[in-house]
Amino acid sequence: MGKIDKEKEEISWIKFWIGVSVASIMGLISWFVNNYESASQIALVLNIVSVSVIAVFIAILNKIGLRKIKELEDL
Repeated sequence: MGKIDKEKEEISWIKFWIGVSVASIMGLISWFVNNYESASQIALVLNIVSVSVIAVFIAILNKIGLRKIKELEDL
């Protein structure tokens, strides 16, 4: 496998995890909206923390992905 193919596979893997992360955030926000009145305060806080952590994870993955795309242009 050539270097360019390896880079493309790594970019695909990053795109996959960004998609999984976005779906997770959507699910967590949906749960928050549906259970806002009935859920315990701890569950709500953990939900907000989870959304925040996943959002940071998406930002990091996006930065890595963009850097890899830039490197792919140079090959």
